Formats: sequence, C-alpha cells, structure tokens
Amino acid sequence: MMIHTSQLFVITITIYAAIIDGAPSANLESIFLRIYVGTTMDEYVDYSLKNTDALLSRINSSKPTVLYIHGYMEHIGKDSIRTIVQAYLKRNDHNIIAMDYGKLVSDSYMTAVKNAFHVAAALTVTLDKMVGSGFNSEKLHIVAHSLGSQVAGYLGRSVNFQIPRITGLDPAGPLFNYLEPHLTSSDARFVDIIHTDLGFYGIMKIIGTVDFYPNGGRRVQPGCPLNATIYSKEDFCSHHRSWRFYAESLIDETAFLGVECPSLYHFYSGKCNNNTQIIMGYGTPSNAQRNIYLVTADQSPFGLHEKGTHL
Repeated sequence: MMIHTSQLFVITITIYAAIIDGAPSANLESIFLRIYVGTTMDEYVDYSLKNTDALLSRINSSKPTVLYIHGYMEHIGKDSIRTIVQAYLKRNDHNIIAMDYGKLVSDSYMTAVKNAFHVAAALTVTLDKMVGSGFNSEKLHIVAHSLGSQVAGYLGRSVNFQIPRITGLDPAGPLFNYLEPHLTSSDARFVDIIHTDLGFYGIMKIIGTVDFYPNGGRRVQPGCPLNATIYSKEDFCSHHRSWRFYAESLIDETAFLGVECPSLYHFYSGKCNNNTQIIMGYGTPSNAQRNIYLVTADQSPFGLHEKGTHL
C-alpha cells in the first residue's frame, strides 16, 4: 500500500499531538543540576531545580557558565556528559553545570519526547528564578546533544530573557524533522549546530545561525562501522561524533576549520577552497553564518586544522 506525503503528514501530526499531551511518565522531582566545584569529575554538588539559591551560591560570577543537557537514553554518568565536562574542567575557566533528567528519557522515544517538553518547562522556571535572583544571563552558554538540543530550543522560546548562545550537537531528528517546535536560529542570539548524522538520529534541516557539516554531516562518519546493528553503541557512532568533536574543540579551539560553501557537492569538488574559513566548536565566532563544511580524521584527535578545509 502506498502512503502519500499528505497522509504521512496527518499521521505524524496525530502521533505528535498524542505525545505532547498529558503528564510526564516519571516524577519531575528526579531532575537535578550538578555543578562541578573543583578540578575533577568527583568534585560536585547536586541541586534540585527548586534549590536555586544554593546553586547560585556556588557560581563564580566572574566566569561564564555552561549548562550541558544530555540526550535520549542518557544520564549524568554517560560518556557524552563525562567527555564534555572533563574538557571544560581542563580549561578551568567556566562554571560547569550538567542537568540529569535520565529517568524521564529512559523509556520509549515517543515517551521521552513527551517528557522532554515537561523537563524544559520545569527548567525554564528554574532559569528565570536564577536570573531574577542575580544570575547574569549574558554569561550563559547552553550546550546540548540530540534530544537535549530540543529541550534547549524550548528553553530559548520560553525563558524571560534571551539566551546568548545555544550549541546544538546533532539535534534529534525523529519527530522533529517534519514538525515544529524544534530548535531554530531564533531560540537564542546565536545558535550553532554540528550535524553528524543527518536524517537518521540527527535532524536533516538547516536550523542554526550557522550549521556545520563535518564529513558532509551524515553517517557513516569516518572511523564508524558501516554495518552496525540498529540501536547498538556502534549504530550511534556517527550521532555521537558531534559531542566528541565539540569536546576536542574545548582543548584545541582551532582544531576544526571549515569553509563557507553552498553545498556538499561544491565542497567536495574544490569550489569553496578559497572561501571564508570558520572555526567549528567552542571557538565559533558569533558572526558566523550559513553552511560550513569540513573534513576530520577518523580517530581522535579528529581536528585537522587547515587540512580540514579541503579534501
């Protein structure tokens, strides 16, 4: 039986409406914010979303603050959080906060998407209270992976202030490819996106102020297996490259250089070799725009510096 595009759209809307309607499947009280207070992963304090005053007392107002939001089927102990946090700890120049909402995204994907909206609404209240109590929102940078990027987008649309920067690491695509709301360039003053699994686990749309496409932005990323069992660790390899690239950029800010280019074809054919070069990752300049293409190595260190701007 052939399903037409219009029918698929109606089916998708029906499913989406059912997902976002109703209460979360787990208690929102299980969410907590972990702030790292030393130089190692073992030095931290956890706070509930309601304990904003105590959290604020731990923030060094002279430093910028990064808030990391993990993705589907993750929690505070997973590799993405540990890798990103360890890289920030090496820099030793940020207040580092990671949110754990793992109990709300450990069920089916559709349930996790529904819960993500509730998580974002709860975090919105917390951030607004923090700003109302003196937190400098101009020093906030939200970094988020996969479904966490969609949580970040909701925050940007909902808080009573403008978020300066959201970095979306391969924002989740399933259910968000065809419908809004999803993370867009209007959700913060500057939104930079790193695509590594376009059209599979990652969103296939151009959604940022600037969108980066390392190795074309698609699977199979260099060094990832060609034939992986679906939903296995190996299957997520390309999707996870986004946060691995970002973590590396925290240590070497110029590791990932790309060039402005209208398409992957133009990039691979060498027609963009002399175009403007733009840094991908932590050091991305706030005036960066459009689509940026680059190539990487197939293992860490992934960044190729100048060599990454052309084949």
